[in-house]
Amino acid sequence: MESNFTQAPHSYLSFAPLIREWEKMIREGREGTRQLYQDLLNKVRQHPELLGRIEDLSVLDKHKTLIEQMMATVFPVTLNDKEDLFGAGFPFQMKMFYESTKFRELFFVDPVTKEITMPEADACGGGSPQSGKEDCMYQFILSRLYDIDKTETVRMVEPYKCMETGLDRYMELEIDTRFLDVRPKGELPKLPDDVSYGCIRAGGGAGENDELKQALPLSAFEFEGMVIIRIWEVTEREVLNIIRDKLLHLNNFADVNLFNDLQNQVQNLLGVPGVSTAIKPFFQVNGHTVLTEFYTTMTDQSVKRKPSPEKLQYVYQSVTGAFMKNPRPLLVNEINEDAVMRYPFLTFMAEYGWRSAIVCPLFSDNKEVMGVLIVVSNEKNKLRPEHVASIEPAIPLFKIAMEKAQENLDHQVDRVIKDQFTAVQDAVEWRFTEAALNYLTGMNKGEGEVKIEPIVFEGVYPLYGAIDIRNSSVERNHSIQLDLLEQLNLANDIVLAAKQDHPFPLLDETNFKIRKYIHSVSNILFADDELSILQFLKVEVVQLFKHLQSIMPSLNKQINKYFEAVDSPVEMVYHHRKKYEDSITHINNEVARFIDHEQKLAQHIFPHYFERFVTDGVDFNIYIGQAITPEKKFDFFYLRNLKIWQLSTLAKAARLTHSLEKQLAMPLQTSQLILAHSHPISISFRTAERKFDVDGAYNIRYEIIKKRIDKVHLKDSNERLTKPGYIAIVYSQQQEAFEYLEYIEYLQNQGLLRGEVERLELEELQGVSGLKALRVGVNLEIESDDKDQGKDVKKLAGVKN
Repeated sequence: MESNFTQAPHSYLSFAPLIREWEKMIREGREGTRQLYQDLLNKVRQHPELLGRIEDLSVLDKHKTLIEQMMATVFPVTLNDKEDLFGAGFPFQMKMFYESTKFRELFFVDPVTKEITMPEADACGGGSPQSGKEDCMYQFILSRLYDIDKTETVRMVEPYKCMETGLDRYMELEIDTRFLDVRPKGELPKLPDDVSYGCIRAGGGAGENDELKQALPLSAFEFEGMVIIRIWEVTEREVLNIIRDKLLHLNNFADVNLFNDLQNQVQNLLGVPGVSTAIKPFFQVNGHTVLTEFYTTMTDQSVKRKPSPEKLQYVYQSVTGAFMKNPRPLLVNEINEDAVMRYPFLTFMAEYGWRSAIVCPLFSDNKEVMGVLIVVSNEKNKLRPEHVASIEPAIPLFKIAMEKAQENLDHQVDRVIKDQFTAVQDAVEWRFTEAALNYLTGMNKGEGEVKIEPIVFEGVYPLYGAIDIRNSSVERNHSIQLDLLEQLNLANDIVLAAKQDHPFPLLDETNFKIRKYIHSVSNILFADDELSILQFLKVEVVQLFKHLQSIMPSLNKQINKYFEAVDSPVEMVYHHRKKYEDSITHINNEVARFIDHEQKLAQHIFPHYFERFVTDGVDFNIYIGQAITPEKKFDFFYLRNLKIWQLSTLAKAARLTHSLEKQLAMPLQTSQLILAHSHPISISFRTAERKFDVDGAYNIRYEIIKKRIDKVHLKDSNERLTKPGYIAIVYSQQQEAFEYLEYIEYLQNQGLLRGEVERLELEELQGVSGLKALRVGVNLEIESDDKDQGKDVKKLAGVKN
């Protein structure tokens, strides 16, 4: 390590300040002390070369015994020559003329030049050597000559490399300047008026203070005397501080660079090179455990591969069971069969090739396991109890980091919910802010147990629309049937081929089962039959084929082809179902994106609350009223315009899904549905579900109707109300029909809707009777100019462009 004190300007070794201290003790000390110092002073005075500046270093060797006696007055007998690091040196130079045995063992002192050679420091050592030297010198000058921050000691931390391990170590140097003088070479320079000296006292930054350097150039001073140096090992303290700082800046354990730095610091903390660190979080979101992979810097592909959800769940349960009663870190000297039997979660460490480990559970304040910190080695018995003691002070830091990561995850989830689902939208955010402020005010006033007030909006008007994928359940079942038939036929071909070479009775029995299942699948597939077939294919057929591979090598190619066909997310043939699911996803994504885009335009009509749901199709709720937007005067004018937006948006959505049919792997169609409701209702926010629901017994009827009309039939008929290419509007009061008929006529004139309007009566539903409906066709053939239609809606709403 390059010396921080090499080549200090105008710096001279001298025992004069020490001798002055003896003379003071001779005048003021006790009789025994006076005699001791007087005798020693008499000896020193016999050698004048020791009384002034010492520039000839041979003087030190010549009077080595006497100098050791002199140093005995400086270093107390409580210091141990073989265990403590201490010595005396030249002012602001890394040169020593006296040092302890322990000091010489750690640092090489040249017998001629007296210069110290120290182990090389890592790049983490901080500021430049020159900067550190100047910090100490300026602090000493300000203390002695300007009476600023009076102190006789200077402390600084220096990093170095451990020669045995190659790891970073840290030592703290205490430089005692009681026997050191500083004098200006001319007139004492004047201090600037507006210089801050806090950075100097902090031991870093003085070298950056250009104004101070210009006002007090070091060349204007000379230093004479000696410095007393004591050194302490502070690796644990400094490494823990570094870990704390890095964890404070850690946003995600997947940050490879930052995590790699953390692993290096854990090695420094333990003093064991080559050990690896892994983190396994058990995040909780809305009461559910979110299982992620191990975060580690190891490059082994088995570690990088994310374990299955089942394995991660097993890890969580076994870790929780192991540490719930005893939350202390666990040391496993050797990961063997006995250890795995006692602690089942070690199975996965054994799979990764880890041979010894320290497993540290991270508990939240409510005593739940948030995750585990694992220090592992590829060698057995590499980790010992003293390493557990070393890692324990870092556990609270990782706990805090885990809590921070949990908070970040919560914020991210809240943002996703807000953007993708319901949560807090701009139109109602003011009410949530108001409730939060009321809650905090109550807490600050000490009003006992304070609860968040309920979020309720009364007297709002609901609008409901749905774009439903027609016969989605039927199409899904049909795709499953086709996949099962394909897989059964593939399996049967192998069985028949095997029978030709080996006519085993079991093969006949398997062939019989397959033909029976093919017949079941070809007709109506019941749930019980489907479960039986899946069990047969995933267990019996797999076991049979693996055995056939061992006794009939000629079937290997055919059986491998079968296994490749079932290597899918569902572990079955996944051709037709994938087409179905891809088609559903494509429709839902396009429709949801379209609805969200149109919704932004609709907010210009009048601010309102909007929520959208995606299942087999997309449906949405709108709530509008004075309670939601109190700062703007509500009028039915806005409600009517929003209903026109609702009807036109569903018509354009029908056109969109019609245009998508040619792009889909499995052609699917959509039907459109509106529920007309002219009476205001109340809605309240349900914290657990993070959504608004209707409030009050009277308003529940609206929710019941909404949930039951998607598959309603016409009265005295098997025909469903909804059908592809049409919009159905369900209502219960005649004025609602009159209102929507006006909007339909307008949109027919715009070319969005076509044909005659059907007036229909609906079958009675459980708890609901007297419902009627309008049904009108959508003009699917004419391309619409969405931009112009958006202008029409805004024009109707009285909104300026």
